[in-house]
Amino acid sequence: MNRSVTAGRSIAVDPEFVPLGTPVWLEKAGAAPIRRLMIAQDTGAAINGAQRADIFYGTGAEAGREAGRIRDEGRMVQLLPINEALAMLDSKK
Repeated sequence: MNRSVTAGRSIAVDPEFVPLGTPVWLEKAGAAPIRRLMIAQDTGAAINGAQRADIFYGTGAEAGREAGRIRDEGRMVQLLPINEALAMLDSKK
């Protein structure tokens, strides 16, 4: 997106399912539960399909270790203006 990503608030997604720039409510359980609003700001080769995302934990060795430990299941809810949501439904027909 040519924008700075923010640790703990930016996620990488599959843009086929989640348009970049979309606010996403993300919930995950596990040892470090998360329930917060994030922004889809990046893509990744390993992120394929709906309901898949990588959370950006920051840069450096410690952030890499923290991110590498996360394998929790969760839930993502895209927040879209109604017209965009309806257009996405129409395009899938």
